[in-house]
Amino acid sequence: MIYALLKILVRFGFFCYYREVRWEGLENIPADKPVMLLPNHQNALLDPLLYAAYAPAARPWFLTRADVFTRPWLKRFFKMLHMIPIYRFRDGRENLKYNEGIFDSCADLFRENAQLLLFPEANHNLRRQVRPLSKGFTRILQASLEKYPDLDIRIVPVGINYQQAAGFPDSVCFRFGKQIAVSDYFANQEDSHWVPLLKEAVFSSLTRLTTHIPPEADYEQVAASLHEFQADFLQPEAVNYFILDKQTEPPRRRNAWSRLHRILHPFFTISNLPVLLGWKWFAANKVWEPEFLSTFRFGYAFLIYPLYFTLLGITLFFLAGAGYALAGVLLLFLFNLLYVKTGQAAT
Repeated sequence: MIYALLKILVRFGFFCYYREVRWEGLENIPADKPVMLLPNHQNALLDPLLYAAYAPAARPWFLTRADVFTRPWLKRFFKMLHMIPIYRFRDGRENLKYNEGIFDSCADLFRENAQLLLFPEANHNLRRQVRPLSKGFTRILQASLEKYPDLDIRIVPVGINYQQAAGFPDSVCFRFGKQIAVSDYFANQEDSHWVPLLKEAVFSSLTRLTTHIPPEADYEQVAASLHEFQADFLQPEAVNYFILDKQTEPPRRRNAWSRLHRILHPFFTISNLPVLLGWKWFAANKVWEPEFLSTFRFGYAFLIYPLYFTLLGITLFFLAGAGYALAGVLLLFLFNLLYVKTGQAAT
């Protein structure tokens, strides 16, 4: 019940925070088979939170770095959210032995046709570039198939595309690629060649599902060109075609409401000044990595705005009565929503 309530609240929060949350290719996720979802990873905690809020599965599972499971109450809370700790070398070599139990649990989940999401890049970065994949997900697959050889596990690569991951208001598009049958690669567990072949298949798919500036390209120059053209990063295939063939133009970001958004901006600033000042002077200073900027901003807004609207309603209630208090809070909420839905983070 708590999970279901949180899902509704967080999804509503994302509706208010993002101009658009788009989903393409959901039909590629099989409903009757165990699924491993492998997305690229740019935007820290917002990447898994967005999927959890909108996931077609009732309760998908998420492999999460173990260093966030620091307290017993956190372990219980994260377990309720279907988060499973995974240990890395940076968590201490002596802790890697615990992964054997984790892999065994993953096999049991696959046996129940569960959805399991993990980030194969094993880190996050705002650069529009798919990074080399870790072999951690292949170890989970191998352990699962060794325990249950009859499992028909399907991999679904996922491209997560933000117009401007650290910006606000922003838009995001999840693109689900064609499923990959693990059994096509894992024919012989004694043959180690299946690991690089499967990694290459997933990597190749991800480079088509999200914007990928190849390592051999001049990243800053290509990024500047995309910025100049105001590229629409929610259409990664067309953007990638421009990167490879400069004779074309990338799809341009279009916003018919941009003029209205600029008109609304000063009124938004004035009517939300206490919240904005709290973010600028206090909360934003706590962000230690640019990849966490949007995560902190969303979390700040998710917690502060209910308090702000409550205090505003109480103030208006004592000044003008219940009717004016309700109308004032509702009008401000609708105005803020209009501001978000007409805006677009700059590239």
